[in-house]
Amino acid sequence: MITARKTFLPFALPSISEEAIEEVSNVLRSGWITSGPKVKQFEMEFGDFVSCRESIALNSATAGLHLALEAIGITEKDAVITSSVTFTASAEVICYFKAEPLLTDVDAVDNLMTAETIQELIDRECRFDGKKLIHKKSGKIVRALIPVHLAGHSCNMEKIIPLAKSYNLSVIEDAAHAFPAVHKNKMIGSWGDFTVFSFYATKGITTGEGGMVTTNHSHFADRIRVMRLHGINRDAYNRPGWYYEVIDAGFKYNMTDVAAALGIAQLREAHGFWKRRRDLAQTYATEFKNLKGMKLPREDANGMHSWHLFRIELDPNLAKIGRDTLAEELKERNIGTSLHFIPIYEHPYYKKNFHFEKKNFPNASKMYDRTLSIPLYPGMSNEDVGDVVNAVKELLS
Repeated sequence: MITARKTFLPFALPSISEEAIEEVSNVLRSGWITSGPKVKQFEMEFGDFVSCRESIALNSATAGLHLALEAIGITEKDAVITSSVTFTASAEVICYFKAEPLLTDVDAVDNLMTAETIQELIDRECRFDGKKLIHKKSGKIVRALIPVHLAGHSCNMEKIIPLAKSYNLSVIEDAAHAFPAVHKNKMIGSWGDFTVFSFYATKGITTGEGGMVTTNHSHFADRIRVMRLHGINRDAYNRPGWYYEVIDAGFKYNMTDVAAALGIAQLREAHGFWKRRRDLAQTYATEFKNLKGMKLPREDANGMHSWHLFRIELDPNLAKIGRDTLAEELKERNIGTSLHFIPIYEHPYYKKNFHFEKKNFPNASKMYDRTLSIPLYPGMSNEDVGDVVNAVKELLS
């Protein structure tokens, strides 16, 4: 019988180097700690990293999704398609406009939105008049599509984008899990009309809280820059004097220089973080390959997996114990886990307001019953990994 660890091992923790602490300290000493030169530097360096012309730093990825939809003019007369398997932010931003969120099922293997699941939704719930895609039940016009890259595995954008364009849909990628992922030899960051990254504490790189929108459309970038700071046409750092103009009712979504300084340091370390994540994932894959009833995540055949998460799936007909029991037993051994994600249609708010039918999401429902995320982050020691491996093997062998 394996005894519990002496300390709790979370499923994710940020990795903060001394160099990063020094970057932040320098900003704190500078006297300019809100949006300023470090934000601009971070935007430029991040855009270069993902090979996209425009990068706009924000205080969260949720803000990025919101402003991308605002930039294309979403209103309460519209609808937006996203995945049923995602964090609530992907759907809630649609609700900010009183627009209609439409959910696709996911594929059975990687739990991703695909061209096929999008088409299934369209065939079931929409009609196309040659110019506009119309949601039959609400009468709203479908204006945009939010594919969600999950756990580090990218959606097949090469198939999704032509399908979206055939219905005149803007494409806003939710890439919260997809840094630094690659799809078809091209980094995630410039496939869609917009790509939105998260720098939350557990992500590939972190700014504590924060996000970035990348786009190759300069007019959309200009709009987002204005709307991220109260609709003011000039930010404080670039303002030549006291005069400014409010040209629209904007939001308070700007990133601070304190956060950006951390992001700049993290960006320099991004490849090392990714390599450690990949190595940990390979260790798990090797150690667990013979466990009965466990399906392991696979490498991305179309590119480079970011290994944001290591999600396992337990077949209740074959595995020794179920997902919930495994999570409880690992917690008893001081090992944290999480679930990515409770499907959107399972949450009370969405049940009450949109009445999604569970029968339309067989793969998402199967995922919800079977998957679990186990610890994976660059700061894990080899001993930490060994504790997870030994505990999982004991419980499932």
